[in-house]
Amino acid sequence: MTTRRELLRGIAWGAGASALSVAPPRARADDDLDAVTRRLRSDLERHASFGDKFSAGPGDTTTAQWVADRLRASGYRVEDSSFDAPFFVKRAARLASGAASTEVVPQAPVVTTGARGVTARLALVAGEGADVGDVAGRIALVVAQFARHAALSPQGGIGQTVVEAARRGAVAVVIVTTGPSGEAVALNAPEEPFVPVPAAVLAPKLAEPFVAAARAASEATLIVDGDATHRSCRNVVGRVARGERWLGISTPRSGWYGCVAERGTGTAVFLELADWAPRRFPDLSVFVMNTGGHEYFFAGSQRVIGQGPPPTKTLCWAHIGATLAARDAEQRDGRWVMLDSADPQRSLMASEPIRELASRAFTGLSGLERAVAIRAGAGELSTFTDRGYANAFAVLGQHRWFHTVADTLDCVDARLLTPVLRAHQRAIEAVATGAA
Repeated sequence: MTTRRELLRGIAWGAGASALSVAPPRARADDDLDAVTRRLRSDLERHASFGDKFSAGPGDTTTAQWVADRLRASGYRVEDSSFDAPFFVKRAARLASGAASTEVVPQAPVVTTGARGVTARLALVAGEGADVGDVAGRIALVVAQFARHAALSPQGGIGQTVVEAARRGAVAVVIVTTGPSGEAVALNAPEEPFVPVPAAVLAPKLAEPFVAAARAASEATLIVDGDATHRSCRNVVGRVARGERWLGISTPRSGWYGCVAERGTGTAVFLELADWAPRRFPDLSVFVMNTGGHEYFFAGSQRVIGQGPPPTKTLCWAHIGATLAARDAEQRDGRWVMLDSADPQRSLMASEPIRELASRAFTGLSGLERAVAIRAGAGELSTFTDRGYANAFAVLGQHRWFHTVADTLDCVDARLLTPVLRAHQRAIEAVATGAA
C-alpha cells in the first residue's frame, strides 16, 4: 500500500518535474499561413469567451449556436437535434474532517447527499484495483496512482476501485486524482451514475489533511447538495451534398470547465476544415458533426452517427479529437511557466489501411509522428470505425491541465495549432486521393 509519505513525495515530484520540450514550430512567412493563424487565434479566444462547456450548460449551448452559424456560412445544410444530458446545479460541495474543510468536485452524473451531507469515518484506499480493504459504512478516500486522469471505467484503474468500494458498502467515495497539475480532475463517466452512492473528486494539492484523517479513521462529512437533473443538449450536423462519394469530419463540443486546450483547439481546427474541405474537393460531398455529451462516454456521437453517409462510400473520416496542441510548461521557482512548445503528451491514431499515410502527414509534430492502432474508448474515433468507416484517423492529447479548472486560454497558442491543422489537411488529401 502506498504510504502517505510516498503519496506526497509522488505529488511533489510530479509538480516539480521539468516538462518535455520540443522545438517551436518553424516560422513561415507566407501570408496565407499568417491569416490562418490569426483565424485560429480568434476562434480560440471566442471559444474561451463562452465559459464552461459542461453538456447542456449555457457555454455549451452558445458554442453549439456559434458552430451551427459558422457551418451555414460555409455552405452547409445544417440540422439540429437534441437529447437529454445529465446536468447538476450545485448548491454546496465540500469535504470536512476536524479542522480541515475544502471544496470538492461532484462526480457526474451526480448522486446527491442533501444539505446535511453524509457523515462517517474515512477509510484510505491507496492505489487502484479491487483490493479496497474494509470500507463498509465509511467514506472511501481513493488515492489514485500518479497519472493524467480522464475517465472512470469499471474494467480497471480508478473506476474499478470506485465500483468495488461502493459494492463493499462504502457510503460515499472521494477520489484524489493524483497528477501533474495538482488540481481536481473531472472524470468522464456513463450517462447513469457510476455508483449508487455520492462521489466527488478532491484536488491532490488539498488532500494531505484528509489522507492523515483517513489513516486515523477520523470522522468526515461529505456534502454534495444540489439539483441532479437533465437538460436538453444539442447535436449539430451539416452536409454539402454533391454526389455519392463523401468525406466525414467530426469533433465533440462539450467538456469540463472552459476546456480551451481540450475542446477549443479541436473546435477551431474543425471549423477551418469544414470551410476548407468543400473548396478543396469540389467533386466530393462533405458530412460534418459537432456533438455534445462527450463527458458521458460520447453520448452525443452515439445518437447521431447513424445520420452519417454510408461507410462504403466514405473516402476518409477525420475525427478532430482532444488537445490538438497545448502549451508545454515547466516549474521555475515554484511556479508554472508556460512554454512556446507543444505538450508532447498526444498521439495520432489511424485505421490500419491509412496508418502510413497519416504518419507521413504528421511528420515533425511531437507525439504525432507515428500513427498507432485505434484504442477502443480512447477518444471517440472507435465510435466511427466500429460503424464501418475504414479510413479514419484522429489526434488525441491529454495535456497537463486536462479536465481541470485551469484549462484556460493561457494553455494554448495558435502558432502551435496551425501546423496541426496543416497536417490534418495533408492527411485528408492523401487518404481521399488514394481512395478515390
